[in-house]
Amino acid sequence: MAADARLYRAVISKTYADGESFTEYEGPYAKPGQARGRVTFWRRHFAATKPGASADGHIEECQPQWHRVPDKTPKAGPSAPGEPTS
Repeated sequence: MAADARLYRAVISKTYADGESFTEYEGPYAKPGQARGRVTFWRRHFAATKPGASADGHIEECQPQWHRVPDKTPKAGPSAPGEPTS
């Protein structure tokens, strides 16, 4: 991943026939079109298979910031060859 790369996710809002609503997040994706495709998929899926329900959504973009993670402190080894560690 390039240092200036951007990532995308789909934010999907689903409303069922009983009025219950949920928001789901799908991704990350490398291209905005991939995230848009998920929004389109859920709109069409709900329209075709869930009478009285609906789905809609949008996409979001982020640009990750990378930070070095320190190495773990190494465990102390034996002080002399063949001596067990504690």
